[in-house]
Amino acid sequence: MVKKLTREKLIQLVDNVLSPKGRGFASGELNQQLLLFCVNCPDPIAAMDVVVETRPPVTASELVDRALAYPRRDVAGVPETELASTHPLRYMRLEE
Repeated sequence: MVKKLTREKLIQLVDNVLSPKGRGFASGELNQQLLLFCVNCPDPIAAMDVVVETRPPVTASELVDRALAYPRRDVAGVPETELASTHPLRYMRLEE
Protein backbone atom coordinates (compact mmCIF):
# COMPACT_ATOMS: atom_id res chain seq x y z
CA MET A 1 0.00 0.00 0.00
CA VAL A 2 1.19 3.49 -0.89
CA LYS A 3 0.34 6.69 0.95
CA LYS A 4 -1.65 9.37 -0.84
CA LEU A 5 0.71 12.29 -1.46
CA THR A 6 0.09 16.03 -1.65
CA ARG A 7 0.46 17.93 -4.90
CA GLU A 8 3.63 19.54 -3.52
CA LYS A 9 5.18 16.13 -2.83
CA LEU A 10 4.20 14.94 -6.31
CA ILE A 11 5.93 17.97 -7.81
CA GLN A 12 9.04 17.17 -5.78
CA LEU A 13 9.06 13.58 -7.05
CA VAL A 14 8.69 14.65 -10.68
CA ASP A 15 11.38 17.30 -10.26
CA ASN A 16 13.75 14.63 -8.89
CA VAL A 17 13.07 12.41 -11.89
CA LEU A 18 13.47 15.24 -14.41
CA SER A 19 16.64 16.68 -12.85
CA PRO A 20 18.44 13.93 -10.93
CA LYS A 21 21.99 15.28 -11.23
CA GLY A 22 23.53 16.27 -7.93
CA ARG A 23 20.66 14.94 -5.83
CA GLY A 24 22.34 11.69 -4.84
CA PHE A 25 19.62 9.33 -6.05
CA ALA A 26 20.48 5.95 -7.55
CA SER A 27 18.57 4.91 -10.67
CA GLY A 28 16.48 2.47 -8.62
CA GLU A 29 15.46 5.25 -6.25
CA LEU A 30 14.44 7.46 -9.16
CA ASN A 31 12.41 4.60 -10.61
CA GLN A 32 10.64 4.15 -7.26
CA GLN A 33 9.89 7.87 -7.13
CA LEU A 34 8.38 7.73 -10.62
CA LEU A 35 6.22 4.74 -9.64
CA LEU A 36 5.12 6.47 -6.43
CA PHE A 37 4.11 9.53 -8.46
CA CYS A 38 2.21 7.44 -11.01
CA VAL A 39 0.22 5.42 -8.48
CA ASN A 40 -0.92 8.72 -6.93
CA CYS A 41 -2.48 9.80 -10.23
CA PRO A 42 -5.95 8.90 -11.55
CA ASP A 43 -4.45 7.11 -14.56
CA PRO A 44 -1.04 5.73 -13.55
CA ILE A 45 -0.12 4.67 -17.08
CA ALA A 46 -0.91 8.07 -18.60
CA ALA A 47 0.98 9.72 -15.74
CA MET A 48 4.08 7.70 -16.56
CA ASP A 49 3.77 8.60 -20.23
CA VAL A 50 3.45 12.29 -19.36
CA VAL A 51 6.68 12.27 -17.35
CA VAL A 52 8.70 10.01 -19.62
CA GLU A 53 7.60 11.34 -23.02
CA THR A 54 7.18 15.10 -22.48
CA ARG A 55 10.19 17.08 -23.62
CA PRO A 56 11.47 20.32 -22.09
CA PRO A 57 10.82 23.07 -21.54
CA VAL A 58 8.12 22.06 -19.10
CA THR A 59 8.05 22.32 -15.33
CA ALA A 60 7.42 19.57 -12.83
CA SER A 61 4.33 21.49 -11.73
CA GLU A 62 2.93 21.49 -15.28
CA LEU A 63 3.52 17.75 -15.63
CA VAL A 64 1.79 17.05 -12.31
CA ASP A 65 -1.20 19.14 -13.39
CA ARG A 66 -1.41 17.25 -16.70
CA ALA A 67 -1.17 13.86 -15.00
CA LEU A 68 -3.79 14.73 -12.37
CA ALA A 69 -6.22 15.93 -15.08
CA TYR A 70 -6.64 12.48 -16.65
CA PRO A 71 -9.81 10.55 -15.84
CA ARG A 72 -9.51 7.64 -13.42
CA ARG A 73 -8.49 4.32 -14.95
CA ASP A 74 -8.01 1.05 -13.11
CA VAL A 75 -4.82 -0.66 -14.27
CA ALA A 76 -6.38 -4.06 -13.58
CA GLY A 77 -8.40 -3.71 -16.79
CA VAL A 78 -5.48 -2.62 -18.95
CA PRO A 79 -4.37 -5.23 -21.50
CA GLU A 80 -0.90 -6.74 -21.18
CA THR A 81 -0.02 -5.21 -24.55
CA GLU A 82 -0.19 -1.80 -22.84
CA LEU A 83 1.19 -2.75 -19.40
CA ALA A 84 3.11 -5.95 -18.72
CA SER A 85 1.55 -8.34 -16.23
CA THR A 86 4.70 -8.07 -14.10
CA HIS A 87 4.85 -4.26 -14.10
CA PRO A 88 4.89 -2.81 -10.55
CA LEU A 89 1.97 -0.46 -11.31
CA ARG A 90 -0.29 -3.49 -11.54
CA TYR A 91 0.33 -4.25 -7.86
CA MET A 92 0.72 -0.85 -6.21
CA ARG A 93 -2.36 0.56 -4.48
CA LEU A 94 -3.12 3.74 -2.55
CA GLU A 95 -4.08 3.50 1.09
CA GLU A 96 -7.72 4.29 1.66
